[in-house]
Order: sequence, then structure tokens, then C-alpha cells
Amino acid sequence: MNKKSISSVFLWIILYLTNKIVHAQSEIYISVPQPEYLNNLPKDFEKRYSDLNWKYFQKIAKDNPILKDEDFVIKFLFFDYSWWEGSFALLEKSFVKFLGEEGFDFMVMDDRIFFDDLGIMSATYIPYYVDIDYPSLTLLMDYKDYINDEEMDFHDPKQYKDGKYDGHIYGLPFDIDFDGLYYYNNNEKAKSIVENIGDKTWDDLVDELKSPPAAPLKIPLDIETDLLGYFVEYINNHRNFNKEYDSKFYDIFLNKTGDDLITSFYNLTHKYTEGKIRNSVDLTRDQAFSAFTTENSTFLRGKASLYSILRDSLRVNDTEISFTLPPKKTTNLYHRYLLANKARVGKELSAKVFAEIAKILTSKEMQLFRAETFGGIPTFDLKKKDSDDQIKKYCDEFPMMCEYLETMNKIHIKEIFNPSKYAVPYFEVERFLPIQIYYYLISGSQEDFDVIKHVLYNIKYIVTNGEGFSWYIFFSIVCIIISLVISYGTIYFTNKFKDHPSIKIISPSFCNMIVFGSSMSLIKPLFRLPPYSYFKIRFVLIYNTINYGLIFIPMFVVTYRIFRIYKVKTFLSNSLTNKRLMIITIVLISLSTIYRTVIAFTSKVYYKMVGGIRESRMPYIYYSNNKIDSDIYFTYNNIIFIALLFMIICTGSFSKKFGDICYVFVVFLINVNDFMINFMISIFDQGIFFKFFFLLTIYNDLMVLFCIYFLVGSRVLNVLINPKYDNVRGSSVDLRKYVSLNFSLFTAKTLINSNKTDKNSTLRSNRESNTTTLKSNTVI
Repeated sequence: MNKKSISSVFLWIILYLTNKIVHAQSEIYISVPQPEYLNNLPKDFEKRYSDLNWKYFQKIAKDNPILKDEDFVIKFLFFDYSWWEGSFALLEKSFVKFLGEEGFDFMVMDDRIFFDDLGIMSATYIPYYVDIDYPSLTLLMDYKDYINDEEMDFHDPKQYKDGKYDGHIYGLPFDIDFDGLYYYNNNEKAKSIVENIGDKTWDDLVDELKSPPAAPLKIPLDIETDLLGYFVEYINNHRNFNKEYDSKFYDIFLNKTGDDLITSFYNLTHKYTEGKIRNSVDLTRDQAFSAFTTENSTFLRGKASLYSILRDSLRVNDTEISFTLPPKKTTNLYHRYLLANKARVGKELSAKVFAEIAKILTSKEMQLFRAETFGGIPTFDLKKKDSDDQIKKYCDEFPMMCEYLETMNKIHIKEIFNPSKYAVPYFEVERFLPIQIYYYLISGSQEDFDVIKHVLYNIKYIVTNGEGFSWYIFFSIVCIIISLVISYGTIYFTNKFKDHPSIKIISPSFCNMIVFGSSMSLIKPLFRLPPYSYFKIRFVLIYNTINYGLIFIPMFVVTYRIFRIYKVKTFLSNSLTNKRLMIITIVLISLSTIYRTVIAFTSKVYYKMVGGIRESRMPYIYYSNNKIDSDIYFTYNNIIFIALLFMIICTGSFSKKFGDICYVFVVFLINVNDFMINFMISIFDQGIFFKFFFLLTIYNDLMVLFCIYFLVGSRVLNVLINPKYDNVRGSSVDLRKYVSLNFSLFTAKTLINSNKTDKNSTLRSNRESNTTTLKSNTVI
């Protein structure tokens, strides 16, 4: 073989290897929640689950025009729960971690975690426990551009709707699950109890187990989600948690009925554990499973999706197991969603390919396959079982599950703990309520009972929206209205006396803008009260901008007006008339307002909290561009303040009246006042909030009115109480005598006398001049 042939072969090898590298098969990793009681599953169950799902996926996708030219393989991995020790916070932290660039491509997520940090009131403790300070949905791909609602109509409407947020689609329904009870068919006592399970409560079930011959019961409550689910299930046995049935259902937790039910739950758990409560609250799922397999527990509380697996693997003396709904046929229903990791989209496969993969994985065909092969429960809309062949096929093959789904009393636990618009995000409920119930079940103390009640109250209410009407808020509003009348009265009289030298010297049109801006500060405390909304956040941002703009910018212009009287030729141009200065003022205020409006409507806005579910919650506004916007706005205000200070110092130095130029003090007072109000409101506790809010309102009104009086009110008052003073007019008046900003009655009287003297002096001069003229004419 010659050198040319060798070179050709070598080149072809390089090209072949390069082609293989460039077209290397992409691997799509999907995280699926690990089944309960994993130790009972075959060792190769995870591999079998992944391989069979991938093969069936290929069967469905083989003719898909979007996927046919893509080369990838899907691998399903069970999400390992063994390390999490029952902590909901650790579980969520792990989910967030695996939604990064090095994480999974897709994740199947329980609805208790999905969107659990969202709401107009943000979660106080999410940044601390989960290490993120932004909504978790920002980590997810939006399916909206690739999904039509019509092609998703086979899903349960509620589950599909709950996968959306603010018009965007972040999760597609993957499957559902619910809690139930497993029992052995040869256990006569268990069979007699479940015979009329729909008419019995958990109290009835335990009583029957305790009747001779007594039978044991092991319920694992070691995991926070299990404890909370069982607690809600028990309460719902006695009161229906259904918004359609009772819109104020949550108030059960807060009244005497709730006290009795919490106490009854405590008694129930101590009854079936025979006073050894740690045998339940510290009992793990694996320990409960072991107790059931050795017949040391009559029932096994577990997920319905395990039924086909446990039915085939659990046998005692060749006796099969059965599954039933819990007492009153009341159970927690769990929706699970397929989420796409936004950080992985576009790395190897496009967003369109991701969406197509998601549609196939959540399709009717795929869900039916998982039901037949692994016992999964589809997300089908069972109302269409008579019109849809595949939904009908599922109900024909799994009639028991279809019947349970249609007849059960469903508990959507996130909805129960979302009783109001201002409720805490669900993350905090799972993080703090179960642990407080745990402590109470162990101690039984009144102190732990009171903590549960406090937490349940704080889930629904924030400091500012306690129950009932508040006279303190009413009188606060009355005080604000009175202060507004005084402020607008000052504006009226300032305009009325605008030609008077004591008013004219401070440029009344600009001064009225300052007073109006100051009057806007009177209303600001009310913004901390309900109602709260996304629009209100944006409105407050714009309102505050106008508020400060109307105070500081005209103040700058008024100071310049005084500066100009003393240094006409040393600063800017003589052509700056009042009209031009007003135009500049309006332009500056408009620019700052337009800027803040753009920020307000392009940012994601929500309320952050001072305090949390364990304490009283006080909301304050926050937005996604907060940091950079604050820096820009801080610089902008500082420039105005420094320029203002510069002119004040120069004017004071020239006129030797620096002590009289007190705008710096007013600016300082306004900023300190705003800081004090925001700080004091944030530390008020629930029991005293409305009383102190009233006192704080009076404080704010007095401070604002003092500023108005200090700036112009004293001048208006002096004009009003000195009738002769009102007659001081004319272009011949020396305006420099009226510059002093700490205007007093003494100053007014002095100026009146001064003007009288000036007037008499002028008349005397005129007489003398006329006399001289007459004498001269006489001599001639």
C-alpha cells in the first residue's frame, strides 16, 4: 500500500471518529421519586423501570417528526430519599440542587414541593433552608410555547390547571397517588373494620381494634409529610375541608372546635400506641412495613401505587393482601408533575425537543403502560371514560382504583393550608407545623398546644389583617384626613398670598409642590395595610418616586431661587426664569417617574416578610431589580442632595445667614421619619399592632406638618395674623429681608416696622425734592 492510500485510510478513520464524537448519543436523565418500602422491591427494579419505559417511549416516538432525527437515550433514576431523615426542607434543598446545570434533565415532582414557595407573600425561611432567594419556578422550563390546552384535555382538569402559574406551564401531569390501608385477607378483624370504612372515623377504627380480642396498629409518623397528612386526614373525618362546602373551613383550626379536635388527635395517637407515643412518631416506614409483614400491625398505611407490587410480593401463608381507602373514604391526593430543568435546555437538545419528550412521557399511552407494568395511577379525567377508549381501558383493567378515584373524599393538602390570599407559602407549613404537632404529641403540654394554635393562626393571618374591624385604624384615617386638610389649606393660602414678599421670596409655585409632596407622605403608612396585590406593589413604587420627587426637586429649585438673589452672576444663567425652572422641575420628576414605572412593570414583584409562621408576619414590598434600582436611585437622590447642600452653604456663607437656611434639616427629617416608620411597623407584634399603628400615624402626621410649617406654614400664618403685614407689596420691597426660613412673629413685626420706616423715608424724600423744585422755580 502506497503512502497515498495509507493517508486516505487514516483520513477516513479520523473522519469516522470525528463523526462519532460530534454525533455522540445524548443521554436524558429523568429523576423519579423512589417508591415507598423500597427494600421490598426486586433489586433490579430501578433498571427494569428505566429500560422498559425507554423501550415503550421509543415505540411511541418512532414516527415523531420532531424526534426522529434526534439521537438520545432516556434513563430513569430513582430519587434516593434514604438520607433526608424526614425533613421537608432537606428534601426541597436537594430538588433545587438537582435543577442546576449539572442536575437532571427532567424531574418528577410532588405537588407539595412544586410551587410551594410561591404566593404574593414570599416564604421567609426559603433562603435560609434551601439557599435560594428567588422563586423556584425560575429554574424550570416554560412549556407554554409548545403545548396546546386541547391536546392535554385527557388530564384531570384540576391537575393540569395546577401545573400552570401566571399563564405559563411549568409542569405536565405525570401521575397521581393517594394514601390507603393494606391488610391481609385472612385477618377477620381487619375485614370487618373495612366493611363499612366509609361510615367510620379514625376514632371508630382504633376503638374496634382495641375491642377484644385487641389487635395492634403501627402508623409511621417519623416523616414530616406523613405526620401532617395523617393529622389533616383525622381532622377531616370530623369537619369537611371543602371550600365549596364551607368557604371558612380553615377557621375550624382557630376556634373551640379546633381545640377539641387537636386534643382528640392527641388522645387517638396515645390510644393506639397505649401511651407509648414514640412508637408512632419515631416509627419509620421500613419499621412499619416490617411490623406488618410479621403481623404485628393490622394495617399498613401506604400509597395506592404500591398495590400491584405489594399484592404480588407480600404473602403470609399464601394469603394475599387487599387495599382500602382510609376511614370516611378520606385521603390525601398527591399530584405529580414532569418538570424540565431550564439549565439543561439547549445544552444538547433544544427546548422544542424537551417539550416533545415531555408530551410523550405524560401521554395517555405512556401513562397506561406505566399503570399496567408498574401500578402507576394515571392523571386521566375519569368523566371521559365513556368517550375515551384508553381511559375506559384503564377503568376496565383497574376497576377498584377507578372506583376509589371517583368516590373518595379528596384532600388537597396545599389548598387546606392556603386559606387566604395572604397565607404563608406551603413550604413553611410543612417545615414548621408537623414539628410542632410532634412536640405536642410527645409532651401534651399546654405550651406546645398554644404554639400549634399560634402557627395555625399565622398561616392564615399577617400582623396587619387580624380578625374584625379596628377602631384604631379608623381613627388613624381620621387623623390623616385632618392633616391632609391642613396641608391643602397651606397650599391654598400660599397661592392666595403668592405676591406677598415673604411668600414670593420662596417661589410659591415650587413651595406648593413641596407641600403637596409632603402631604403624600401622610398617606404612606396606610400602604402597609391590606389589601395587598401585585398592582399595589407597582403603584407604591411609582407613588414613592413622585413623593420624593415633589419634595426634593422643587426644594432644589427653591434653594436656587434664594441662591440667585444673593449671587445673581455667579451661578448658571440669568435667563432661567420661573417658567423655565418649572419646566426643568417637571422634566426631572417625569424622568424619574418614567424610569421607576419601567422598573415596576418589568420586575417580578412580591412581598417579603419580616418574621414568619412561627412569629407574627409583616409584609414589605420587594422586586427582582431591587438591588440595581436602589443603587441607581440612591445615586440620583445623592446628586440632588449634594447640589442642594452646596447652594445652601454658598448662600449661607455670602449672606451670613447660614443658620437660617434649614432645608438640610428638613431633608434629614423626612428621611429619618420614613426610616423610623418602616422600622417601627416591622417590629410590632400581633397583639399591639393596631394600637401602635394609631400612635405611629399621629407621629407621622405631626412630623410632616412640622416640616410644612417650617418650610412655608409659618410665613402663611404670619400673613394671616398680621393684617397690616398683608399690605406689604410692590417691586420696591427689598426681598432679601424675607429670605429667613425660620420666620417668626417677631420677624414679621420687625419687617412691618422696617417697611413703614422705608415708606416714610421715601415720602419725606419726595416732599423735600418737591420743595426744592418749587423754590427753584420761585427764584427763576
